[in-house]
Amino acid sequence: MFTIPNLLTFIRFIIVPFYFYFLVSNYYMTAAVLYGLAAVSDILDGYLARKLNQSSELGKIIDPIADKLIVGVTLVFFAFKRIFPPILVIIFVLKELLMLLVGFLFLLKGIKIISSRIYGKVAMVLTSISILMALLQIPLSVLVFIVGLFFSVFAGLDYLYYYLKVLKK
Repeated sequence: MFTIPNLLTFIRFIIVPFYFYFLVSNYYMTAAVLYGLAAVSDILDGYLARKLNQSSELGKIIDPIADKLIVGVTLVFFAFKRIFPPILVIIFVLKELLMLLVGFLFLLKGIKIISSRIYGKVAMVLTSISILMALLQIPLSVLVFIVGLFFSVFAGLDYLYYYLKVLKK
């Protein structure tokens, strides 16, 4: 379904290869600008989906994939460069992959996928801030990432609890 929010999400997919090029080429300032644009488009697409009543099932699927793609690319790169501790990145990535897998399985079973809840939103904001801080070489980026990771794991447990309740019904 063509909607303005979905178009913004597709733009995030287009940004990723350019972002990755600048990231691995150590043009961190340019990468930070592209990451910031992706983050703003994420906020904007969610806002417009609600404001224009253009929420769609497609959007609920592709939006988190676009988010996870740019964040995942960044965090794996940061782990390899030892910008963020690799073990923490592994925990984050495994949790995200697990959530994608569970979401996909529920989608196949026809179970409605819930929208992002507050813990997930806080986790995403903190993770994005930590990534931008690291790209701009602002101190304490690892600490902000750790707090974001805590919220991310908590959000994962919150979703798991929700889906277990749905399965019991």
